[in-house]
Amino acid sequence: MDNHRQDVGAGEQLPAQETLRKQGLLDKSKDFLQSAMDSITGKELPRLVEDFTRDMVVVAEGLSADQQALETALKVQGEEQDKLAARQRELDKQLHELNKKVEALTSAQERRRKGQSGLASILRQATWLAAIIGASWIIATLIRAIVR
Repeated sequence: MDNHRQDVGAGEQLPAQETLRKQGLLDKSKDFLQSAMDSITGKELPRLVEDFTRDMVVVAEGLSADQQALETALKVQGEEQDKLAARQRELDKQLHELNKKVEALTSAQERRRKGQSGLASILRQATWLAAIIGASWIIATLIRAIVR
């Protein structure tokens, strides 16, 4: 009989739990339907507008902070680009000066080379002239020696 009482006791609790579950489900359904009705009739509209406005203010503040960070980064990047452009102009100027120096040295070297070959040609001609003069002096001296 104790087993029977336990079964009966368990059976008695089960319908009560189901009633509570049904009541909770009904309450939830009523709340859902009530909030849907309030949304349709506009009773919650001021609260929804307030929530939406609050959320949009948060979004706008975040966007503003992001925009300020981007502006700061853009300013820094612009300054760096200006520095790099100035440095590039300096390097271009130095390169141009170096090109001028290389051209001047190249032309000087070519003039030297031409001058050396011109000098060598002059020295060759002077040597031949000296040889001819020397030979004619020797011949003139021999002729004088023979004629005397």
